[in-house]
Amino acid sequence: MSKRGDMHFPVIINGLDYLHSSVSSLAGEPEGRALKYAVLHLHFAAETLFKARLELHDPAQVWMTPAKFEARRHRLGQFSSVNPKGALERLRDVVKIKNPIDPDDGALKALVDLRNRLTHFGATDTAVAVEARAIPVLDLLLTFIDEELLPHDDCDAAADAWELMETIRPLVGQIRGLVDRRLGPLGENLGPASGHTLRCLSCGHFAALVTPGNGGVRPVGCLLCGKAYDDVAEVVDAYGARSFYTAVSEGGEPPAYECAECSTGQACVVPAQTADEPDGQVLLCLMGAHPLEGICDSCKRAADLDLDMCSDCLDIRYAKF
Repeated sequence: MSKRGDMHFPVIINGLDYLHSSVSSLAGEPEGRALKYAVLHLHFAAETLFKARLELHDPAQVWMTPAKFEARRHRLGQFSSVNPKGALERLRDVVKIKNPIDPDDGALKALVDLRNRLTHFGATDTAVAVEARAIPVLDLLLTFIDEELLPHDDCDAAADAWELMETIRPLVGQIRGLVDRRLGPLGENLGPASGHTLRCLSCGHFAALVTPGNGGVRPVGCLLCGKAYDDVAEVVDAYGARSFYTAVSEGGEPPAYECAECSTGQACVVPAQTADEPDGQVLLCLMGAHPLEGICDSCKRAADLDLDMCSDCLDIRYAKF
């Protein structure tokens, strides 16, 4: 007798699974049937994830009438839940999330109208028109997930939710309309930052901005797919060409260097592709968000070189004369 996998979709995993299906359908040049399920599953994803955030705050808030909440019936799904507009109102007024979505948002209404036509009757529309309804909602939802949902998820499936979201991010970079929507308005900001903008390892676009000085924020965050790293060490681990262990045990170049210009005492300089140098590699300081010329022959730190040495080592050499 063959073994079968059981169905197990906790609420956040369920919502992200709908999102994965929708994003998969929108990637590339979707047509007819793919567009239909992109719309339906995006609507399911939004509704499920809005309610998931409510449940993290208080399961009773998912009920149409919170005062009638019963834990047993909630576990069994035997209740009437709040509608998406009501969920957004409660997220704003009860949960008081930092960046609430307008319950009357026009993009959400347009998606709901299209979803209702598809569900209850039928719909005929151009691919561009369907994408125009779906992409603004996807944009809202990705921000909501990264800012309001995953950081507050402390349920048993939290690690699985983060892992599932990592499978969604690469697909985001394949949705042309979303790329244009997210990166287009950022062009003026990304232009001056091109020297410290990395290729995102998740979505593949040059949109992973290095934050100079950090200041308590994450050192690298992708403006397109939302992939972020908690600290410099995590960025070094992701972008470093090889591990420190391999470098020590087998010899060769380490994955990161100290920065002689910032004098951080931390391995924070990685060789990486930047928007300025998409086909090459630049020694980029993740603390100061600036490129370095090379490696000092004396102290082996990354630096702006003079006679193949950093300014500190050069001063020491001249001090001997």
